[in-house]
Amino acid sequence: MMLIMYAYNLQGNLDPFISFGGRWCQIRTYLAHVCLCALYYSFVLQAIFRLFRIKFYRYRVLQSFGVFCIAVFLQWLISFLWILPNLLLGDFQYLLMEYNCWISFEDVRGLLILIVIIYGVSTSMISSIYMFIIRYVHRTSNVQQHQRRQSSDKRDLLILKRLVILVTVVVTLGFPTVLVIFVYVFTGYVLPLAYHVQGVSLSVGAFVTSVSLIFITPQLLEIFQKKSQQIRPAMTMAIIVNRPCTIQTM
Repeated sequence: MMLIMYAYNLQGNLDPFISFGGRWCQIRTYLAHVCLCALYYSFVLQAIFRLFRIKFYRYRVLQSFGVFCIAVFLQWLISFLWILPNLLLGDFQYLLMEYNCWISFEDVRGLLILIVIIYGVSTSMISSIYMFIIRYVHRTSNVQQHQRRQSSDKRDLLILKRLVILVTVVVTLGFPTVLVIFVYVFTGYVLPLAYHVQGVSLSVGAFVTSVSLIFITPQLLEIFQKKSQQIRPAMTMAIIVNRPCTIQTM
């Protein structure tokens, strides 16, 4: 979605008299923000998955494939519904110099709604779940447990720490946008490259997240390792047997 928006921006810079305004422009930006919202709420699903594995490991149904298929569907449904008010209220405005629809930095209400929904709700849920898991693991570490259960909890705790680092990185990548908002709130001045900074930070955050999740999620890493093993060519050995020639004389 971000690549499509940059393509419109590039075409607009090549032909300054063209305009891409209209309903499709708003819907395109709406879908881009829905994807961003779903990205952050995928971390919520990761946290819930770790919670089920560590706290509710006895309930196998909570770790079933069907349950998480439903959870992923609800994740996308919630993302579409969360961003819908911004679309209905007309917050996605066409900016002449950007050749795209964005929430203007002058629209403080629209930006606050977006920040609370995407960043505020997701990060608060993730932080609460992770803090509960860490407290639970430390509280039960002194109790005699099965060795296999302990090793599984340690592995999940390690992955959890990596996820916390990744979430911190993604939130940090959104910091330039927050900085631009604060500059406008206190000075009333919008930086010339504000929307480009916002777009680049969101794109880099999405790319870093997508690649990093492969390496910190054992299930995903196992899938990629299996594929690499299947692609690897098999070695064949050819054995040539030299038989002596016999010459018969009459």
